[in-house]
Amino acid sequence: MIRSLTKPLRHSSIRQSLDRLRVSFWFAPLAMAVVSVLLVWIFQFIDAQIPNKDLKYSRVVLPGDTTDLRSILVGIATTTLATAGVVFSLLTIPLSTVASQYGSRLLRIYLRDRTTQVVLGIFTGTFCFCLFAALTLPPSDPLAEPPQLTISFALVLFLATFASLIALIHHITTMLQAPNIVAAAGEELRSVVHNLSVQEGLDNCTDQANDKLMPTELEQNLGDAIQAVNTGYIQSVDIEHLIHLAKDADLVIRLVRKPGNYVETGSLIALAWPGEHIDHHTAGRISRTFWLGKNRNPIQDVEYAVNQLAEVALRAMSPAINDPFTAMTCLDYIGTGLALFVENDHPRLYFTDVNGSPRLYFEPVKFSELLSAAFDMLRHASCDNVAVLLRILDAIQTIGQNARLENQRKELILQVERVLEESQNGQLINRDKAAVNNRCETLVSEFGRSIE
Repeated sequence: MIRSLTKPLRHSSIRQSLDRLRVSFWFAPLAMAVVSVLLVWIFQFIDAQIPNKDLKYSRVVLPGDTTDLRSILVGIATTTLATAGVVFSLLTIPLSTVASQYGSRLLRIYLRDRTTQVVLGIFTGTFCFCLFAALTLPPSDPLAEPPQLTISFALVLFLATFASLIALIHHITTMLQAPNIVAAAGEELRSVVHNLSVQEGLDNCTDQANDKLMPTELEQNLGDAIQAVNTGYIQSVDIEHLIHLAKDADLVIRLVRKPGNYVETGSLIALAWPGEHIDHHTAGRISRTFWLGKNRNPIQDVEYAVNQLAEVALRAMSPAINDPFTAMTCLDYIGTGLALFVENDHPRLYFTDVNGSPRLYFEPVKFSELLSAAFDMLRHASCDNVAVLLRILDAIQTIGQNARLENQRKELILQVERVLEESQNGQLINRDKAAVNNRCETLVSEFGRSIE
């Protein structure tokens, strides 16, 4: 498949930064703290425009002198800070539950939850608003008019914090239910598949025999080596920046490693050709387009997104938890996500610059690798549970409905045969073995007719 870069892509660095903000408990509270300071200035400006005598008979405006209102603000701030301790306790309990029952990798789903972040932000914003408003009040002066609207808005924020606390308790009890955790992980799988298959600015896609278009030097690994500058997992690759670098230096680049791979400092991550067009500075710029981290994330790593669901299913099938229903829910989302993947699966991709010249080659994740990540360990752990084995076959059938290539169908048949072998070697009763056998025969026949 040839994909021409005809308009700017959103940089992978921006996506990486946005992902870090989404899974952080810092961003929303910090942003709301800044907004609360701005609100203090806005309300004090409004207070300066409206004389207090005009608000004397209002039932929604809190009256009082400067000393009384400062005491109210400090009291609200103190109460809000004390209540925040309860909120933090409510947040730490789900963290331990998610880590122990679903796996520590699923913590990113909990950390990126917007409701939790907004509630933390409301408490932080209320505290900062009251404290900053108290500090800006003028000294006690019988002639000075205290900002009554500012104080009244502080009470509104105080009520909002307690309303958000109730909302947080309800949200946590809902979010920690296994189907909702699995649904969030399934959404991440669909998201990364969609981002890889429908990328912004990539138009004019045509199927070609693209193996012949790669320069022989790159095909034989004879290009100049681009080495990793750090140790860690490749989290994402800035495709757009790589294409621009290749165009500016008149290079053709082949990515040897892909998102999800672990690399060490100095290890080979890419090849560039021709060698006379590349210098040490250009090689360093190319290597810095690879974002490395201590762990994997599902920005461009499809296999990791599959692993998240597979891990939840494996833990559910462990003797300590023994929750096959959660495992079957995971399989439903795995089937949907991989069905979306096979709609756009291609053996090799390369990108061209605006002039149509091939600039970047890379090997996408293989369909067989995703199937192995999804089913191999779970199939073995479920060999004595006929319901889960049949749900694995359901997921394979869902994927097969969108599989159009012959090699994809063959990989699915191989998975079906492995399920059959596991069921025969397990401790299922004969009737359950027969049910699995009949279903496997049906799927093999269905996929076999498609291949013919």
